[in-house]
Amino acid sequence: MKTSITVCAAALLLTLPAFAATTGQVKITGNVPIACDLEINEEPGASNITDLSAGHPNLHVATATETCNDPDGYTVTMLGGNSGNHEGKFVDTVSGDEHPFTVTYNGVSVSPGGVVTDSSTVAVNLQKPVHITYPPEPSLTGTVADTYEETLTFTISAK
Repeated sequence: MKTSITVCAAALLLTLPAFAATTGQVKITGNVPIACDLEINEEPGASNITDLSAGHPNLHVATATETCNDPDGYTVTMLGGNSGNHEGKFVDTVSGDEHPFTVTYNGVSVSPGGVVTDSSTVAVNLQKPVHITYPPEPSLTGTVADTYEETLTFTISAK
């Protein structure tokens, strides 16, 4: 008998009306993913340099455009394909002759490690010039015209 009274009491409680609240809230959240972009635009002086043996003190070869929305900032690094480090090196594909050069990014020499930007802020379409400087070298073989090459690789990453 005790069991049937408990069941009846439970059934009675289920039929009582529920009281609704007069207000309610929903919290809606979202985020914007981190997006870092680097655009490198080659300048006219970067290709078909007339005479590498003559040297050049500050040749404008590219303009970099940095964009990164990470509130902690971002870094940009540079690596020379022939040198394997923060410097450039023209290499003649036919003779194997080499001619080193230095790189400036936004007017600052690229330091060991290749970091050219170490920012702690957000950037939107921030343009920075890239220049190279190489000394005169009359002993360059130059077995075939326009065979000296180097590829500079720039990489952007969020912090």
